[in-house]
Amino acid sequence: MKFEGSAVLPLAKVDGGQGQLLGSCFPVASRLLATAMHVVGPSDAGLVALTPSISSPQDYQDTTVNSSEYMSVKIVAADPIRDICILEFSNQSNFNLDYDLTGTDIISPGAEVAVYGYPHMDFGRRVVTVQRTHVGAKVLIPNNGVKSKHIVVNTQFRPGQSGGPVFDVQTGTVCAMVTGSYLPTFEGGGGSIIISGVDPNTLHQTGHAISAEYIKEMLP
Repeated sequence: MKFEGSAVLPLAKVDGGQGQLLGSCFPVASRLLATAMHVVGPSDAGLVALTPSISSPQDYQDTTVNSSEYMSVKIVAADPIRDICILEFSNQSNFNLDYDLTGTDIISPGAEVAVYGYPHMDFGRRVVTVQRTHVGAKVLIPNNGVKSKHIVVNTQFRPGQSGGPVFDVQTGTVCAMVTGSYLPTFEGGGGSIIISGVDPNTLHQTGHAISAEYIKEMLP
């Protein structure tokens, strides 16, 4: 399948001229973007999408460049149960999608997927990265009594990858969106610490992504 990194954008919050990188997002319609709800939170105040830094897989991404053009975005639909947020950008640009949104029904464990995102945003590094890996399992995950379709992907996810697309390599379609790593719950709570912004309990070779069919259902 073709390289889709130029379509994946970083999200940030701008306050007082300073920007804080948040996570990844990707186009799902000509003027709409999808990301994970936990990336943006409940408010879109100061929320912006940065323009991609590359247009070709042959481009080198300059890690010394800290500035970027950006466009303001606002929340137009949110599903906190499934951790999905749809954003609309305010300028006059339009995205020409060359992929379709499908869902996790089309793939099986062992299928190859390509995951796009910005894995080191929490350290201020804005480098779109593609990982080729495989689906390890298909699971139903409950939240507030609602079960949602997810795939377990055989690679470790970092916070900046949340909201990035997962492509089915065979069809070239977006089958899922990164939501994060599995975090075990401990009886009575507690039992977890944060080191360099990462919970050590998430340091395992799997990650979760929610079916893109739920994104499709939220589009106007």
